[in-house]
Amino acid sequence: MDLIASFFSLVPLVLYTIVAIMLTIIAVFSVYDSAVVIYHLIVPTTVPVDLISVINALLLTITIIVLFETVTVYFKTKHVEVRALLVAGLTGMIRHILVYNMEGIDPSVLLATVALLAVLIAGIVFVKPEPLG
Repeated sequence: MDLIASFFSLVPLVLYTIVAIMLTIIAVFSVYDSAVVIYHLIVPTTVPVDLISVINALLLTITIIVLFETVTVYFKTKHVEVRALLVAGLTGMIRHILVYNMEGIDPSVLLATVALLAVLIAGIVFVKPEPLG
C-alpha cells in the first residue's frame, strides 16, 4: 500500500516537471516574439505592427511567466499558489479585452466578461498570499 501511495505522490511531481519544461520553452519563444514585435514597432519594416500587437505579446509573456512561477512555487512548497493563478487569469482577461476589443459585442458576453473580471479581482483581494518558507 505504501508503494502505491509513493507512486501516486510522484505523479504530480513528474507532471509539474513536464509542465515546467514546456513553460520554459514557451517563455523563451514568447520573449523572443515580444522583442521582435517591439523591434518592428520601433524600426519601420514591411510588416505593419500596431501597439495592440505589442501589448498582446507582452501580456502573453507575463501570463506565461506567472504560470511558470506557480510551478516553481509548487516545487518549493508542494502547494499551488492560488493567488498567482488568479493574477494569470486576470492578465489573460485584460489581454483578451485589449486584443479582441469589446466594441459591438453581445451584451450577455459583455456582462459575463465583467462578472468574470469581478470574480478574479475579488479572488485576488480576498485570497491571502501563502506564507513563504
